[in-house]
Amino acid sequence: MKRSIPEKRRRFFNLSLTVKMFLLFSCACLAAMGAAFFISYRQLYVSTRVNQEYLAHQRFEQTQAMLEERLERVESITRMAIGNENLNLCMKQLMESNGFSDQYVQVQSAWEWIKNIYYGTDYDSVVLYLDGEYPFADGISGYVRDWDSEEGRQIWRIMEQNGYSPFWQTVNMEKNGEEGCYLIFVRPVTNLEDFSRNLGSMHVYIHGDKLAESFLNTPQEEVYYIKSGDGKLLTVSDRSLYDKIAPDAELENACSPEGGKVRSGGREYYARMSEIGESGLLLYAVMPSDTIRGVFRKTGLFTAFLFIADCAVLLLAIWLISRSVSSRIRHLSKTVQKVQDGKLETLDEEAGQDEVGQLIGNYNYMIRRIRKLLEEQYQLGQEKKEAELMALQSQITPHFLYNTLDMINWMASKNETENIRDTVLSLARYYKLILNKGRDIITIGLEIELCEAYIAIQQKRYRGKILFELDVEEQIRDCLIPKITLQPLIENAITHGIMEKSSGRGNILISGWEEDDDIFLSVTDDGVGMITGQEMEQKHKGSKYGLSNIETRLKLFYNMEKCITFESTQGIGTCVSIRVRKIKEKDIQEKAGREES
Repeated sequence: MKRSIPEKRRRFFNLSLTVKMFLLFSCACLAAMGAAFFISYRQLYVSTRVNQEYLAHQRFEQTQAMLEERLERVESITRMAIGNENLNLCMKQLMESNGFSDQYVQVQSAWEWIKNIYYGTDYDSVVLYLDGEYPFADGISGYVRDWDSEEGRQIWRIMEQNGYSPFWQTVNMEKNGEEGCYLIFVRPVTNLEDFSRNLGSMHVYIHGDKLAESFLNTPQEEVYYIKSGDGKLLTVSDRSLYDKIAPDAELENACSPEGGKVRSGGREYYARMSEIGESGLLLYAVMPSDTIRGVFRKTGLFTAFLFIADCAVLLLAIWLISRSVSSRIRHLSKTVQKVQDGKLETLDEEAGQDEVGQLIGNYNYMIRRIRKLLEEQYQLGQEKKEAELMALQSQITPHFLYNTLDMINWMASKNETENIRDTVLSLARYYKLILNKGRDIITIGLEIELCEAYIAIQQKRYRGKILFELDVEEQIRDCLIPKITLQPLIENAITHGIMEKSSGRGNILISGWEEDDDIFLSVTDDGVGMITGQEMEQKHKGSKYGLSNIETRLKLFYNMEKCITFESTQGIGTCVSIRVRKIKEKDIQEKAGREES
């Protein structure tokens, strides 16, 4: 029982060998490359994520260090300033001075020392709160305040709470016409002559945005910001991004000094928090996890593009290799297809030692063997045709010779010397053409000459009762035809056509013409004719020299199925037509040369 093949498998089996090899190799290579790409892509993503987290960690460490260094510089410079005896003396003299001119001189003297603090810290302003009345100080110096004012008393209370230690505080205020959040460093000023007594306090004002200068360049989606211990926002690296992320208490509480992934509001972040020195300020860094994927996206797209380009080059290479491997097989397949058309061609290609080469070598051997067998078969066929022709001739020659000799004897009894001479010449010519040096294939011109010799003898035999007419085109006379093809048709026309008429008289027309690549020959008589073609064919086949031998030889020589047709009408006559291909002597020679090669 024949097993049915599924439709999909059948379609695959029907594909060309090149396409099959291309598909199989492509699937194998793309699967391997795809797996390698997936692993590499995943590893690259992990590596990029780790690298981005490391860079974020480094940025945070550097930013924190820079901020601590700036605040430490403020603390260091103010520490040196209050320890300066000259400045300390100027502040005591300023507190003890009276009158505008005297205070002005002392303020200018103090400024020579205070400006070093101002320019050394590179921040907004430095203010001294001293014990005494300075109703004009704000307008003259801008850096001296009365410790007994409301603001001074508030600072005094904070200093008492901190045990008169330096401290940082964050205040929202307007200063120098600029409103904002300020970071203030307050350091008590000790009397160097009496350490138990404070002369006042020194205040360094730093606008929050000044601290943002310490923020390093960050990725597009990473934000840095600083808050005070009580939650006041001092400054941010990017206000719009800060508002977009909107860090809430949940996110900030989840932050740790080590940093890591935290979740807030259903979103994942990479966040970190750390105190800036001992200032009480908190530095935050928040970056959505999507940012790392965004950073990786460009690298990933380049990697994907490179993978696609590699795949395209690989597929092209596979296609070229598949075509190269299958080219000999395709060549062999096309050559084998020609065998169906009867073209037994060997493959003009080096066989080689691989399987395809062995197949080519075996095919060439098979074709040569088939050619040899066909030559042997052809030779046997030729011998068979020659035997058939000889058998036909053995039938024709004795009978025809007997009748002719009997006719000559009859003529001799009547002393018809001239007729005897003509008959003998025609008989000699007839047998010379039949022998024709043993050739079985002759030209149509020689076949016509043979018919003319036969007709001349028949005209002598029937005393002019049968008239013959020839209408054969000259250009077909050099075409080839098996010997003794028309003569039996003429004999049948005489015997079964004209001689069966009551008058025993009639006409026979032999015609020949060319149409395209075919040649037509016909023998037409005005004999008794037949009712049906079947009756006529049976009658002709039953004749002494039946048409079966003629048609068999024509089929063998021209390789055609149907060569002879009949047309007949009772009482009018019969026409036997032969249709064959146009073959000349040079065509036979070329065919023999190809077979030998």
